[in-house]
Amino acid sequence: MRPLTTAAEMRAGVEVYRTAFALSATDPAVSPRLLAALSRNAGSVIGAFAGEDLVGFTYGFLGSDTTTVYHYSQVAAVLPGWQGRGIGRTLKFSQRDYVLSTGVTVMRWAFDPVRTHNAHFNFDVLGATGRWFTRDLYGVEDSGRDPGMRTDRLIVEWDLLADASRDLPRPPHVGWGETRREAGGDVLVGMPRDWDGLVARDRAAAHHLRDDVADALTRLTGEGLQAISCSVCDGHTAVYRFRPSREES
Repeated sequence: MRPLTTAAEMRAGVEVYRTAFALSATDPAVSPRLLAALSRNAGSVIGAFAGEDLVGFTYGFLGSDTTTVYHYSQVAAVLPGWQGRGIGRTLKFSQRDYVLSTGVTVMRWAFDPVRTHNAHFNFDVLGATGRWFTRDLYGVEDSGRDPGMRTDRLIVEWDLLADASRDLPRPPHVGWGETRREAGGDVLVGMPRDWDGLVARDRAAAHHLRDDVADALTRLTGEGLQAISCSVCDGHTAVYRFRPSREES
């Protein structure tokens, strides 16, 4: 793991991004010039190398709102053949180390909530929380893994100084897109483990489910609940756990 520094490494980062997310060669979301500018202006541009080959990278930039200064992580991408080997986790912790070295202690990023593997990593591995939901953040996908679908995103916040461990019970089964309120105030939301498989089998059902999930997450985050976990409950279903935030409780 090390920062990308040369023009060739910046171009390689763009190719890793396009390959990891199945984007076209003309996709405008990231460019070598953007990465070079970020690396010289309070941004993070960090690569994972296997020998001389770039196999993953992440980039981000400084952001703020009315109460918080944070580092916004826009992308963490790993080549398909290298996924599942802990590279994404190591990239994220390398980015964390960089951010802490700048004096900032909070990171944020956005992810598609139907990607439950990503949700589990964000919440159960890193210890982040899902605080805000935005429907169709980037507009309808015209390429990539979900062409023709909305780009709904759950916005994650990671306190870089907090303990990541959470002692949570295994969730019961909850139907896809359905919610269940528990006695202690937690709310569970059921999701398919394999979103891509659902899209391949029944695209219309996937569209309807995305609508149901968006409605549920809009309501829950609007009530002040935060996603703190996403765990597998059986071979087909993963379950989000939302909990009232400390600010609301």
